[in-house]
Amino acid sequence: MRRLAYVGARALGINAVARAAFRNRPLVLCMHGVCGERADVPDPDGMHIPAARFDEQVGFLARHYQPVSLTDVRRSVLDGSSLPRRAVLVTFDDGYRNVVRHGLPVLRRHGVPCVLFVVTGAIDEERWLWTAELEWRRAGDPGVATLKRSLKAAPAPERRRALATEFTPPLTYPQCDNSVVGWSELRAAARDGLVAVGSHAVHHEPLTTCSPDEVRAELVDSRRRLGEELGGDVDAVAYPDGAASDAVAAAARDAGYSLGFTTAARHVRSSDDPLLLPRLLVGAADDPPVLAARLAGWQEWLRPV
Repeated sequence: MRRLAYVGARALGINAVARAAFRNRPLVLCMHGVCGERADVPDPDGMHIPAARFDEQVGFLARHYQPVSLTDVRRSVLDGSSLPRRAVLVTFDDGYRNVVRHGLPVLRRHGVPCVLFVVTGAIDEERWLWTAELEWRRAGDPGVATLKRSLKAAPAPERRRALATEFTPPLTYPQCDNSVVGWSELRAAARDGLVAVGSHAVHHEPLTTCSPDEVRAELVDSRRRLGEELGGDVDAVAYPDGAASDAVAAAARDAGYSLGFTTAARHVRSSDDPLLLPRLLVGAADDPPVLAARLAGWQEWLRPV
């Protein structure tokens, strides 16, 4: 039913009207993985986009929007520099290896910049993210989605205790592209300037469930590790699970970040806090007609965020 509404919006010209109305407000997209024909491991939320679909999505962006870089967005948000009409920034959360292997070649072919927000602790420990590991270990369990939601909402100590019981040794994973990227691959990916790298914290913890000291450590330590491994001054963070608050944004500012990204599904407004910028989630279900409707912005008139 929802897809019919999206297709209908195009036929009725609603997409075009909304795109014109929002043409001076940039969009930031939040993606996660880019896989082969299908994801190597369970992907119940459709976060890993098949490469052919991803090529369609990026081609759509290149034709109908103006892809910009993190540097462009930083200058606009912090210094007031102008962006082109229908500006769009592509970002990826979690740092999956499949983005580097399957996604970046597509982006480079279309000349579209992107940002990779990576989990430094997962890279250092060569571990999967706890959310992906839970889905893999509980493959076929109809209750895994409910369990994952409850763990995300739980206080951090409670979540860690539950996961320690859930993830009993040996902690071995299948060799596949759903593992996280390594430091050497990340350095190579960022070499040509088309790819920027930002923080997704140390342990992929929803920061609103952590104590103030834990929030500070997640933000400060991840920024430090990125500087050690990649050089330069990393000043952008995407909050795990989009979980942010005024207190989390203040902690990010104190840790040295200039830009922070949530998952509030709307265009960027001039009044937005630079540490609480919205992003629109994009996944495997977003074929070009659906993507066109979701990016147009008319949903923001129906349910302002």
